[in-house]
Amino acid sequence: MKRRKTPRPRGSAPVTPPGFLATQDLKDRGWTVGLIARFLGHHDDTRENGLKMGRRRLPPVKLYREERVLEAERDEAFLLGQARAADARERAERARETREAKRRALLGAAAESYTPSIHPEPLRRGAVRKAREPYLPGLEATLGNLKREIGKVTPREEATLRALLLKRLHAALAAAYPWYPAPDAPPTPRPTSGEAQPSDWREWDWD
Repeated sequence: MKRRKTPRPRGSAPVTPPGFLATQDLKDRGWTVGLIARFLGHHDDTRENGLKMGRRRLPPVKLYREERVLEAERDEAFLLGQARAADARERAERARETREAKRRALLGAAAESYTPSIHPEPLRRGAVRKAREPYLPGLEATLGNLKREIGKVTPREEATLRALLLKRLHAALAAAYPWYPAPDAPPTPRPTSGEAQPSDWREWDWD
């Protein structure tokens, strides 16, 4: 007989009833989707899902009786399957880390190919924005070319690559203008008094 659901107060978050474990609880205990299907089969009950996607509430949360879970976890076949699943997760994580390291190296090498040619102008000291702006279109064009050469660049990788290119542009501008803040320069400490200091220009944006 299906268990009668206890109504919850309006506005309160759904709670898994005592004696049951939700799918996420099982995953926290080392279960996988395959292990759940093999050793537990069909769920015993459901509860309301407290999460929403826009205005649409997500499907109900599947619940499994805790006594069934504990019994399955004592099964030698389950323990062996769980160990294999853990090994597979570790291999997948190592492979993911290796792929990400290779992509980072690829992005770094691509950024190294960008060497902006700076033509100093008679700008006033601290005119950081005016010094930088003429070179931004060229930077974006370089970014587009590198994206096509690398292929399948994710938005996150694009942001990383743009930051690397900007860093090289800042370094080139710092070499051309003695007052331009170098990208690797330590932050200038703010004065403790209310008076401005000669080094405050690094924090100013005069344009």
